[in-house]
Order: sequence, then C-alpha cells, then structure tokens
Amino acid sequence: MEFTHVATVKPAYSAVELGRGADGIVVEVLDHPELVIKDMNHPFRLGRNRIALEQRVLHAVADATKGLGATRVFNSGADEHERSWLVRERVFDLETRGSQESRAALIDIILRIHPTADVNRVMLLDPTFDNVRWGYTAANPKPR
Repeated sequence: MEFTHVATVKPAYSAVELGRGADGIVVEVLDHPELVIKDMNHPFRLGRNRIALEQRVLHAVADATKGLGATRVFNSGADEHERSWLVRERVFDLETRGSQESRAALIDIILRIHPTADVNRVMLLDPTFDNVRWGYTAANPKPR
C-alpha cells in the first residue's frame, strides 16, 4: 500500500489501538495497518523533545543491528497542546522470537540513551509486554 506523508500533518487514526506505555499511545493509521501513529503523553517543554529522543533510540538500534532492528519514522509534528506525535512502520509480531541475548543487548542500548524507556528485564521473558519486539514490517517481511 502506498501512503503520502505530508510533513507535520498527522494522518487519520483507525480504531485499532496497539499499545500504551510511559511515552505514549500507539494506534494504526486509518486504512493503513502497516503504519502507526505514536502520540506522546507529555507536552514538549523544558527541553524534553520526545520525538528527538525516540529517533535517537531508533537510530542507535538500527546501527547496532546493521539496519534491521528499528522501524523507520516517516513524519512527525506536535498538536495544539504541544504533545508530539510520529508516524512510523508497524512491527508485526511473530511467535518465533529472537534470542533473549539479542533482546537484552538492545535493551542495554535503549536504556543507555533513555533510562526511563518502556523496556525492562522483568518483561524480557514475555516480549508481548515490551517494546523490544521480534517481528517484521510491511517493507521488510524478513523476521528480525
């Protein structure tokens, strides 16, 4: 499916909420289940740019996994309440999971950059409750 992204214009939401965490809420883009909108919970103030932080984490994970381990961000902006949002690829989960060692290494990278990230080792044994997922995207169907 093709989708045209207009810079700083948030696409329409679908009714499918995919998750909630400390940073925000993730919802499918209307008529495009391959894309998600992540609405940040906190307003942009006091230098807390959640979008820049999210992109920094995604770039670090992509670097550590040689480009395979992070979703791409296509668009971002802020609403009238100064809450930021971003549009990125959706990760479709697989039951066949990657190794716990590789997930642990990614969690180490994420926590170095963002110590309060929505990942932790207690949830490591059940990755359905964690933001470090083993899956694929519409653009790259190879599990990673």
